[in-house]
Amino acid sequence: MQETTIKIWDEIFQNSEWGKYPNIAIIKFIAKNFYNVSSRKDIKILELGSGPGANLWFCAREGFSVYALDGSETAMNKLIERFRKEDLLDNLKATKIGDYYTTIEEFEDETFDAIIDMESLYCNPFDRTHEIIQKCFKKLKSNGVMLSVTFTNDTYGLEGKEIDYHAVLPTVGPMANMGFGRFVTKDDIQKLYKLANNTITNIQRQELHLENNKAIKEWIIEIQKH
Repeated sequence: MQETTIKIWDEIFQNSEWGKYPNIAIIKFIAKNFYNVSSRKDIKILELGSGPGANLWFCAREGFSVYALDGSETAMNKLIERFRKEDLLDNLKATKIGDYYTTIEEFEDETFDAIIDMESLYCNPFDRTHEIIQKCFKKLKSNGVMLSVTFTNDTYGLEGKEIDYHAVLPTVGPMANMGFGRFVTKDDIQKLYKLANNTITNIQRQELHLENNKAIKEWIIEIQKH
């Protein structure tokens, strides 16, 4: 995230009870890839945009080692307090506050078994997101996996004048007044996520239809490092 977007999201976390429970896509992804391992504590999972920790809370409760990266100090403090109250701090191996592009470099290469992005990378411009993804695959172990859930081009609120490639400042919908928001077309997926050292293993699309006949639509993208 860039500085202005980080500030907006820090204010959101200060004023909102945001994200207490994990997204179903995260649960399915973790279960498919790691439920059968012999030692869950040896599985290291990093979340980009961990927020107050809903997804990592789930992973920690399931016995995995988790690492949190977010731009918001407020969100990180809430994450740490929740882990403390629920006696999960032993599973929380590291927390880092900062821009993904630079802060992810503080982790050693080939550290993680999994990296997850739940609607967080969309706050970054297209080219910068591609560079962050390149950094992610340096941090993944061989055969490590990444999950990215990101908005499609026809999701409610991501219409209007583009301020960057496939990016707007939403004024309506669930992302209204939350700063920079970027959508992804089907053609964008390969350009954004495919690297020389990975394979896109699964692409799904999910939709949540609202009472106003609008819909929130997301790509669920799974990638594996060679």
